[in-house]
Amino acid sequence: MTRKRTRSPKVQVDPEAETSLRQHLCALGLGSTQEYKTWCRQHGFSSHLYKGSQQQQRERLVVTRLIATAKLAESSKKPNFSKIIADAFTGSLRPVESRSPWFSAIRRVSETASKDRHVKAKLLDLLLHVQSRTEFFDSSPAMPHLGHQPGNTWIDGLLALAHSWRSWQRPVEEWTPRTHNTRRQFASLARHLLAEYPVPTFMDAVWFMSGGDAAIQRQRWFSHIGMGNNIRMADTPIPLTKRMAHCFMQAPGDCTVDQALRWGQIVGLGGTPRLARAIMASRLGEHFKDDDFWITVIRFFIDNPMLDLAHVGPIIDYLHDQRFVSREEFVVAGVFERRPPAQPNLTMKGRNPATLLRQVEQWHRRLGKEADHIKGEWAASGIGGFDGIEGREGSASLRRWTIRELTSGRALATEGRVMHHCVASYAHSCSRRATSIWSLQMHNHEGSQRILTVEVRLSSKTICQARGKRNVMPDAKGKDILRRWAAQEGLRLGIP
Repeated sequence: MTRKRTRSPKVQVDPEAETSLRQHLCALGLGSTQEYKTWCRQHGFSSHLYKGSQQQQRERLVVTRLIATAKLAESSKKPNFSKIIADAFTGSLRPVESRSPWFSAIRRVSETASKDRHVKAKLLDLLLHVQSRTEFFDSSPAMPHLGHQPGNTWIDGLLALAHSWRSWQRPVEEWTPRTHNTRRQFASLARHLLAEYPVPTFMDAVWFMSGGDAAIQRQRWFSHIGMGNNIRMADTPIPLTKRMAHCFMQAPGDCTVDQALRWGQIVGLGGTPRLARAIMASRLGEHFKDDDFWITVIRFFIDNPMLDLAHVGPIIDYLHDQRFVSREEFVVAGVFERRPPAQPNLTMKGRNPATLLRQVEQWHRRLGKEADHIKGEWAASGIGGFDGIEGREGSASLRRWTIRELTSGRALATEGRVMHHCVASYAHSCSRRATSIWSLQMHNHEGSQRILTVEVRLSSKTICQARGKRNVMPDAKGKDILRRWAAQEGLRLGIP
């Protein structure tokens, strides 16, 4: 007697479990249950379809790790620089390469170098030799204190070295880096090519100056010093004694080349490093016009060592205004004429520090009163301001830092009155678009506080001066905020 086979009843699946399974497959990036079973076996999981939430969470974690590992591997792939270099120099353009900042930079410098076949050949030699040995293809500023100005990338520095090919002492193929620090690598390369003798660290910045006669001149100084010649024999804007030339070579590494010249002059005359820093932070830091007069001012500071260095900047501003700044004054309504400086023949002979400080103070007060009546306003410079938040939200440590441009005489007067300095004297320079003045302020739960008054020279987009209340120099925090602003807006930080 045959037994009748009965069909087993169909298992009913919980609709919620089915929904959970579909969502889980979607999270894993799988399209079917068969793919899911295969995936589970490959990664050591049970191929059972309906699992608890903890098991599903472990499987999703594996997928997350796999995706992260794949992205890391992809980001670690270095571009084929040799190919990019070849494409740039031959004029080839591939869609992927054209979006690469390295390709754009290399193509730009190759086009610049194409005007001279020797420069182009040397640049190609440099790029091909360093591409596998250095990080020179990074597009960030090479010299942070120069900001995002044109020419301040490692590739632009290589172009500048190529332009100096006639002064090369050794072939680039003989150079091998001995450090992983990019700045030290470039310093080593420049000295390998151009120097037989030590060259000060601050001279490295000459290869990243924006183009022009001034940059070429200072690059020649690098080669001049590198071949053992004295800076006194170079075409410097001010004459240097033997002592000054020696002090120039000892200038701090954070100086620009022009600041190092002023440093050498001041210390060579007997001034202290602190005095040199104070003068370098003024308008004399990078200007050498009328130096016959200004050297008498420097000697005055040296001869009066007990003078508080906080007064150095205001005294220099006062002397500059009195001796060199002409004025446009209204004669009658609607008619104005240019008047000569207040004291065009001013000298430092017989000057008494106490009397000079009183004159500076009187000038400040006069500026404040005059500025109260200044109705003038001028257009913004086009440079963006700064906003930065620090501290934990909801706590007393939360602070907001702002930098805002002052675009009227009245705003300058208010700033000068609160900060107790002579920024109101810059109204004429601001209206002529020679400079712009900014106020750095800190805001917290107690209110707002003015921290620094900042001058930006518009021709070079340089932060050339920053002063706190009563002309004190900025502290480390103030410099850090200025550094962040400079990086954001492509400014050069020209203060020590």
